[in-house]
Amino acid sequence: MSRDVIQAVIDLVPELTDFGIGIYDNGRGLDKAQKKAEFDKNQSSLLDSSESFEKAVFWLKQVGKIKSFNPHRSSYGLKHLAEKDIGYITNGVFIAAAIHSGFKYKITPQNPNVQFNMSEKSLKILEKA
Repeated sequence: MSRDVIQAVIDLVPELTDFGIGIYDNGRGLDKAQKKAEFDKNQSSLLDSSESFEKAVFWLKQVGKIKSFNPHRSSYGLKHLAEKDIGYITNGVFIAAAIHSGFKYKITPQNPNVQFNMSEKSLKILEKA
């Protein structure tokens, strides 16, 4: 079930991998075939992350939505906050879970991290918990 849900998010954001948006260092130093292989490997790994995806979706139920994007937090920092409660997850798993959970997202070119419309107030409550 979760694999299909993760695939649906990838269909929305084709550049999403386990790393986040794209691959580490944009694949600098790799030729085109190596970049594609690395991308495919990272995307396959994301698809195989059903358990951590489900934990992240459950954790995100505690986070409020706001109208605008929260400029103070990126997906990478947010995944670390979630990890305090649910254990290790990748940036890509967090992004996929947030998009599936209905958060609006903003992708910045050449950046593996994503911004969301997550309430700073609710995030601060989770930090103190």
